Amino acid sequence: MSGTLAFDATDSETAGKPTVTSVARNANWELWGSSTASGPETRLATGITSYRDGTFHACAPADRPMAQLRVKFLSSSTKTWRVVSDARSLQEYSFFSATRPGTSGAQQVGTVKVPAEMALAWKTVDTTNKLWWSRANTQTPCWTRTEAVGQCTQLTYVWKNDGKKGSWWDGGTGYVMLAGLDPRSQHLVLHEAGHFFLSKLYGRNVPQVTDCNPHPMDRRTSETCAVWEGFPDAVAAYVMGDRRYVFSDGAVTDFDQPNDWQTGDQVEGRVVGAFLDLWARGGPDGGTWDRTVEAMTTSHPGTFRDYWLKARPAAGLPVTGQARSIVENHTIRY
Repeated sequence: MSGTLAFDATDSETAGKPTVTSVARNANWELWGSSTASGPETRLATGITSYRDGTFHACAPADRPMAQLRVKFLSSSTKTWRVVSDARSLQEYSFFSATRPGTSGAQQVGTVKVPAEMALAWKTVDTTNKLWWSRANTQTPCWTRTEAVGQCTQLTYVWKNDGKKGSWWDGGTGYVMLAGLDPRSQHLVLHEAGHFFLSKLYGRNVPQVTDCNPHPMDRRTSETCAVWEGFPDAVAAYVMGDRRYVFSDGAVTDFDQPNDWQTGDQVEGRVVGAFLDLWARGGPDGGTWDRTVEAMTTSHPGTFRDYWLKARPAAGLPVTGQARSIVENHTIRY
């Protein structure tokens, strides 16, 4: 059975927040079949949709003739990330395609749509690909090189279609608690995943963060808060390829430093702008964040000051010339 897995969901990143049809890439599927029309089903094969276009090709073993077949789709990608309905059962969302008669040949089932009430779970699965593809780790099949083969932590989103807003990363469980409407924004999903990612880079050395509730992007909070929230903001913008943060209601914060923002390294938005300019094409870090990811892994800076004065020099990243001009342009001076 071959086809394409797709979902319809609100796109907060586009003006007017239209409903857009997108393919679900790297999403898990299972092929189930029964040898008789009323007999019990057996799982025959597993796989993931194409990372390019969301297509799937689910094949039953040739030596096991089936009376009927159908494909089960799950809100997860291998064992690397998943969306579950609650933090206790950790039950993934799932649904089946239409049942087809078993045959010895190929069946093209066309586009299979995720049920509307589950669509944002698969949008979350698909959005997370962008961080996975950018994670700057070629040493292990895990999120970061701090984890060895066979010991990878699965990124878990706990999501319910309850119409609410207000998401966070839970440091106790390590789960992203994702509110019902929030996955409409890819930036928001990637920001919360960025907290998980940073916690994996730091291992057991996550810094104590102060004065961070609330944390307006344009006002001073604390040096620790500005980095703890600013780095995930930068994660979202970097992997999305832009310079903004988009909320689930479509509101946008532009990190090209509006004049009415407060100044210094206690301001989340200033820290984000500095990170993005350091990583930008033509910038001092070679157009990539890879060496900053390495610096975070080895030095665990708790503030932007620590990142600038300790982590960057230790990683061989420049702190003079163009790099210094960038940071000072974002009102951060040491």
